Amino acid sequence: MRDDRELARFDQGELTVLRHEYASIELEYMVGAGEAAGHIRDPLEEVEVILASVDGQAVTGVISTDDYPGSVLACIVAERLGLPAPKPAVNLLCQHKFQARVAQRAFVPEAVPAFAQVDVTQLRALPTGLSMPAFVKPVKSFFSIGAGRVTSQDDLSSAQARWAGMTQFFRPFERILEAYTPYTVGSNLLLVEEALCGVQVTLEGYARGDHVYILGIVDSIMYPDTIAFERFEYPSSLPEPVQQRMGEITRRLMRGIGYQDGMFNIEFMYDPETQAIRIIEVNPRMASQFADLYEKVDGASSYQIVLDLASGVEPRWSRGQGSYAFAASCVLRTFEDMVVRSLPGGKTIRDVEALFPGCRIELFGQEGRPLSEEMQDGHSYRYACINLGGSDRTDVLAKLEQCRQRWGLELERL
Repeated sequence: MRDDRELARFDQGELTVLRHEYASIELEYMVGAGEAAGHIRDPLEEVEVILASVDGQAVTGVISTDDYPGSVLACIVAERLGLPAPKPAVNLLCQHKFQARVAQRAFVPEAVPAFAQVDVTQLRALPTGLSMPAFVKPVKSFFSIGAGRVTSQDDLSSAQARWAGMTQFFRPFERILEAYTPYTVGSNLLLVEEALCGVQVTLEGYARGDHVYILGIVDSIMYPDTIAFERFEYPSSLPEPVQQRMGEITRRLMRGIGYQDGMFNIEFMYDPETQAIRIIEVNPRMASQFADLYEKVDGASSYQIVLDLASGVEPRWSRGQGSYAFAASCVLRTFEDMVVRSLPGGKTIRDVEALFPGCRIELFGQEGRPLSEEMQDGHSYRYACINLGGSDRTDVLAKLEQCRQRWGLELERL
């Protein structure tokens, strides 16, 4: 797994990782592959299990790079152990997409699109102030599943139906909300928003006490005419004044909601025609897929930041000290379900990684099985992710093509 691979690089005999798994696989299958999930233990009981498992040990930090439910469980456990982390209620505020919008409107109103929370069991048309096309997503989103643009009443009805029967998926989130906030959530609630257009990016940063710092901005490149990510490129190509405005919005928002002692990432949309900057969503965790992009360009991985924050150490960071001027995370996917006929073996992957130092390869799929049986976004079927560094985009794309030619991965139509 990505965390195991990256954290192992920081182990100098002083770092011991105690790993705990809770519900991620079950929740993924529930909303992704459509398979029945196994029993999911109550998350508040799970906290007690975690605490019991480390009783008597000198724990120096608690981290999670997982969105749901890992990040909030890490905050709860850290709080119980008296260790640095964002407050559970603040983490949950970010995850509750409607309440997050309310908070954003209070602190950075110029960066918030029109929005409304609607009950899918009652909605027959868009609320006043919103019109087609619009963007809908669950009040608790996960891996972009259930999120999408709607251009007609039929599209809206389909989105409603998708989430009407997902009570089990939302239950762990509901239980934690009940314990730590006055908010509620349910499978019958959707967030409907003004559709945004422009250039999409992700700003990643961290808070240490009341101070908010910006690590970098990563450009999101979509497959044409889709909302499926094709690449993430660093550093951003946005004009410096636009990046500074995003940084200023970020600082006001994260200070306003009281986010402290943790990493976060904020997805933004910038419209070059109107100069408008809008927040897409706030994620109260690191974007682990970008960690080695920073390392390639800046010379430091964001995993170091999250480890420092969790252990109460002032984070160490550098800029422009990496081996490359440009880096990208390339997501390989198809738009029809296919069967995996052949995957590259360990030796092949090691050979490719040796050819391109710093290359990271992740495969999603199993030989003989359709891609649809893996965790997917509902719109496409990803099968690999390759992170590469180079002198510029042209150089990285040329390396990507060489990787694809060498590794022997084969897909076949169903």
